[in-house]
Amino acid sequence: MAAAAFGRGLFSTAVADWKQAAELFDKTHETARHTDALFNLGQAYHALGQRRLAMEVLEKALVLAVAPERQMRIKAALGAVCIFSRRDDRAEKLLRESLQDARRLDDKPAMAAILNDLGTLLAALGKTGAAVKSYQESAELSGYSLLAAKAWANAAAAGEAQTSESANRRAIQILKKLPNTHEKAAVLLTIGRTWRRRRHDAEALAAWKEAGQIALQLDDTLTRSYALGFLGELYEVGERPEDALKLTREAFALAQKAQSQDALFRWDWQKGRLFTRLGERTEAITAYRRAIAHLDGIRHDVALGFGNANRNSSFREAVGPVFFQLADLLLQRSAQESDPAQIQASLREARDTIELLKSAELVDYFQDDCVNQLRSKTAGIEQISPTAAIIYLIPLPDRTELLLGLADGLKRFPLGIGEQKLTDLIRAFRQHLETRTTYEYLTEGRQLYDWLVRPMESVLAQHGIDTLVFVPDGALRTIPLAALHDGQHFLISRYAVAVTPGATLTDPRTVERKSARILLGGLSEPVQGYQPLNFVPQELDTIQKLRGSTVLLNNKFLTERVADKFRDEQFSIVHFASHGRFDRDAHKSFVLTHDSKMTLDDLERFIRPGQFRGRPVELITLSACQTAAGDDRAALGMAGVAVKSGARSAVASLWFANDQSSSELISIFYKCLWEEPGLSKAQAMQKAQLAMLATWAYRHPCYWAPYLVIGNWL
Repeated sequence: MAAAAFGRGLFSTAVADWKQAAELFDKTHETARHTDALFNLGQAYHALGQRRLAMEVLEKALVLAVAPERQMRIKAALGAVCIFSRRDDRAEKLLRESLQDARRLDDKPAMAAILNDLGTLLAALGKTGAAVKSYQESAELSGYSLLAAKAWANAAAAGEAQTSESANRRAIQILKKLPNTHEKAAVLLTIGRTWRRRRHDAEALAAWKEAGQIALQLDDTLTRSYALGFLGELYEVGERPEDALKLTREAFALAQKAQSQDALFRWDWQKGRLFTRLGERTEAITAYRRAIAHLDGIRHDVALGFGNANRNSSFREAVGPVFFQLADLLLQRSAQESDPAQIQASLREARDTIELLKSAELVDYFQDDCVNQLRSKTAGIEQISPTAAIIYLIPLPDRTELLLGLADGLKRFPLGIGEQKLTDLIRAFRQHLETRTTYEYLTEGRQLYDWLVRPMESVLAQHGIDTLVFVPDGALRTIPLAALHDGQHFLISRYAVAVTPGATLTDPRTVERKSARILLGGLSEPVQGYQPLNFVPQELDTIQKLRGSTVLLNNKFLTERVADKFRDEQFSIVHFASHGRFDRDAHKSFVLTHDSKMTLDDLERFIRPGQFRGRPVELITLSACQTAAGDDRAALGMAGVAVKSGARSAVASLWFANDQSSSELISIFYKCLWEEPGLSKAQAMQKAQLAMLATWAYRHPCYWAPYLVIGNWL
């Protein structure tokens, strides 16, 4: 029954049946049958897009498997799931091991299936040529089979235009000779998506119509939903919104019947776009709200492309537009309302919509639920300090929206500069800031000040604001906003500046500094191919003299030694002065220790238990880290380091500055924190940066600007 349901695309039914079978065989101690049931259950979870559950049951199956054939099949299946969970290294290891096993067993069908999955991994890694070669080898091993058609369709999706068309046609030629099945319809959906990307709309239309007819014949509700929905999308771009809406509504009804959150999300989003085009804003807002509600249930496992998944897309790239499109409509609505209460309600909902995206982005980046553990505890931070303003920067295709959050509500400042123009200026600003031999950054710094700060100057003055807490987005995460320039002074000369990945991701409480315990760690010696940091001993010594601390320097700064310290003691402040890097892949972000690289998962393992005991780390400082210029996703990792680790706030650098200047700036920062207890962390950083700015040798912002106070600025 489960196999039949799976073959018809009824994956939820298959999951229920195989789950029941696995439990039964576990109780009766039938290990081989239990292993097979878990393997099939993992396949069904994978088909539903529930990758974490798929990985869990396949890991159990791999432990139970004894026969080489079973081990090979399970490793291959687990490797395929790892692709979509962005576990690239493990995916490749598992797939190549299982491919070797299949070759040793001379199992050609298994070899073909593994080569197909390996092609998907290589395509996701941007190795297009190797991916197409792997798909072709899979197809040639498969003869005139469904797998051969699937491999050619995947080669078409990954390849260049000419190769793509040829591969798609070979897939179609094979499919013509095969019976109608769910899998055949799924391959036709993939073929149609590739034709659509290549602007072969007539061929896409034919592929999706055939897929829909097969699905109707087989009573395959979900596949028919996708076929009709994709046709609706085709009509949408073809300027036939009424026809598109009719098809989308049909697809939505079928998705409801199939209980597919992924499909419901897609078609509500599509309805939102179509209602917007038809000028029906109220209906569009309702559809967008529903789409985001559907997405909340599948945000861990969002299927980035049915049958032709672009696994390498980030959450933001894949589904971020639905949040921005809803926020855009709400902001437009606020401009047309006259009732102040209604205006505030629309502005708050627009802000909250972007906040939902920011938390979902961090969940996607870190691949865990650490974000939501904090969100449940926090409230609007505009009410915390009457002299702090929260500035939400929302880039849209045709304009940039500034929302200013004050104790008395939100104020909107629309800017007629689209996202691309803003991003181009930001990229130039960052490049010039890092070049200490030029003052060209002033041109971009002044323009950005005029766009992002000047419109609200009078309001800030009226409210006596002394601290600006920015909630940046996209490329804005990659620049130090403190270095914006009004033509006479840097922004930091007028305001203390902090950033947060999201207002609901900040736990704004003042720090108890008198009883603070500090863990200091760092490297001055050259290890693992990295240059020495000669001023680290001086930096740690200065901080220790200000307040007694535990110090781990050089060969004592070991990852597990840090773990031991956290097991034995409770620290309020953690300060690591060592090479580090925030990467677009969270698993590749690290702080260098003497013996290894301390990952963000390690930091969470050490620090988060204190949060659960009610004694969280108040501040983690990473004084020699960097992010790549122009890498918005890597900057997202830096912005979320406090959220990930379980600390309330962080100090980190966007780029690695001069070793000596870093030591001096950080030392001044801590001195201000201890000697002036009334100062917030943002104000202490402001004083440190102004002190550097007043020093002739370090007045260029490349020395002082990259240091950011992230999260709780108090």
